[in-house]
Amino acid sequence: MVPGLAKRLTQPERLEQSGRRLLQAAGELIVEKGWEATTAAEIGRRAGYSRAMVHARFGNKDAILDAFLQTYAGDLNPDPDPAGTGLQHVVAHFDRIDEVYQRDPDLLRAMFAGTFEAVKSTSPLRDRMQEQVQSGIAKVEAGLRKGIDDGSVRPDVNVAAAVNDVTGAVFGIAFLWVVVDTPVPLDVLIAQARDRIINAYGT
Repeated sequence: MVPGLAKRLTQPERLEQSGRRLLQAAGELIVEKGWEATTAAEIGRRAGYSRAMVHARFGNKDAILDAFLQTYAGDLNPDPDPAGTGLQHVVAHFDRIDEVYQRDPDLLRAMFAGTFEAVKSTSPLRDRMQEQVQSGIAKVEAGLRKGIDDGSVRPDVNVAAAVNDVTGAVFGIAFLWVVVDTPVPLDVLIAQARDRIINAYGT
């Protein structure tokens, strides 16, 4: 390549880049002003594209939201490792939050902010976030039941109460970090909650 000349991107590379920039811009705006108050034009401007480009790439604002959640929501809802114990499946949710935090804290903040916006019954995020949260809850419950069977979780554990405990710990951490702006680093909060869950329910 001639020095000083940047490599020209292929069409698929340009599409991938534009999509990534638009989703990143959507995440930033979710944190700053919420999804409902954000327009497709604002997402385009933040990403450096025209409104026409946004519509050409995604079609409409709802499609941007679907793409954002499809691309990133799975990061916070890991599939269990078949080789792991039930207790490892339970605490994998804390591990994944920490992984995303270390890799992209802005993305994690956007995901949590979107979850809190979904408390409004009229929010377009509500059904989508409920689906993600319910999937995560089901995986925690399955992990606890597997842990009782494989001996990594105490047999006397009240599974329903433990599911609520784990879920509450995750969203309590999220609230402290996003809303309260706690001075305690998020990874410290995660480690504390993870250790408590292991001590409370592990054998």
